[in-house]
Parts: sequence; C-alpha cells; structure tokens
Amino acid sequence: MIERIKDLNREIMQDKSLGKGFCIGHSCFCNADECTDEWMKNVVDYDILPMLSEYWFDDSAKLQRWENILHGVFQ
Repeated sequence: MIERIKDLNREIMQDKSLGKGFCIGHSCFCNADECTDEWMKNVVDYDILPMLSEYWFDDSAKLQRWENILHGVFQ
C-alpha cells in the first residue's frame, strides 16, 4: 500500500490541475488502533477513492485505473 500511495502522489503532483497540495497524506492512515486489511480497504473505499473522484471527475479512465491499482493491493 505504501508504494502504491507514493506512486499515486507522484501522479497527483505531476497533474497540472492539482499539484503537491493535493497529495494523499498520513492523516488518512492515523485513526486506527490496529492496521488490518479490512481497515485499509475502508480507507481506500471511503476516503481515498471519493477524493480521487473529485480530483479526476473528468477523467473516468484515470480514476478507474487507480481504483484497480489500489484494490489490487488486497488481492
């Protein structure tokens, strides 16, 4: 997951309409007593993907690609 978030942040930083201020930060991963796959999947589904859908509302292919990448971590 760490490497995928780093990859995602690189893409966000390179996006001309976004940039460094839109990167996924540590606060997404700080509110759990225990880091389980289920908890991380919920972070992806209910925090990260909704944020990305706002970032890339006009690029469904990019959003779908990142959804597949992030969900692939759990397979």
